[in-house]
Amino acid sequence: MNVGAKLIYGAQVTAIGLVVVFLGLAILIGFITLMAQFFKAIDARKNARAAEAARAAEAAKAAAEKAAPAPVAEPEPVAEEVTDDAELIAVISAAIAAFTDSDKQLVVRRVRRVSGWNRASRAEQVYRF
Repeated sequence: MNVGAKLIYGAQVTAIGLVVVFLGLAILIGFITLMAQFFKAIDARKNARAAEAARAAEAAKAAAEKAAPAPVAEPEPVAEEVTDDAELIAVISAAIAAFTDSDKQLVVRRVRRVSGWNRASRAEQVYRF
């Protein structure tokens, strides 16, 4: 095989490889487009059903209001849950004091909640290997 034949053979292999790759990409694009249309159709059906159910609920509510007007009731005040962290701080302070075994009095000046995710991500970056 001379050099010219080798170059022609290399060009043919390159052309066939490019055609196969771009044909594969075109097929993938086609499948993705079909899947997108399929899922859009499913979402459109769900939205239509939800809109129909909402219209039916509004119609039922309007019919019920026409039948018997309900007296206006004042909304009940929502009791917010207030967590008392004083007990938790006391327990943590006692644990620290018991752990240190010192005669000094332990004074908690500030309590700050810290997410464990920050420390974990830092440790992952520093101690990766």
